[in-house]
Amino acid sequence: MNLSLRTSENTRIVDITGDVDLRGTPQLRKLLFEALKESPKVVINLTGIRYIDSSGIAALIEALNESKRLKRQFVLFGMNRRVHEVFKLTHVHPLFQIVETEEEALGAGNSENQA
Repeated sequence: MNLSLRTSENTRIVDITGDVDLRGTPQLRKLLFEALKESPKVVINLTGIRYIDSSGIAALIEALNESKRLKRQFVLFGMNRRVHEVFKLTHVHPLFQIVETEEEALGAGNSENQA
């Protein structure tokens, strides 16, 4: 798994590529929590993820909960079919604000609050 962080206006964008599994999850969790401290909005780019396991899902849920605690916006985008199936099978899909593109993610919440 590879992680990178970039900024667009008031948003921190986390790009994730590769397999999100138990080995890389602590690094992902740390980066997400740091990004949430730095910005009112954090967007997660899932386009490069080939696989995600329950530890990766758990890290995203922890970050989502932290975003709510900090009153930050947390948006996922670019979920491929395989990752989408994992979210649906684990019944966490409705918890997240999920959009298709980065443009939608960057614009998300400008006129409405996160669900």
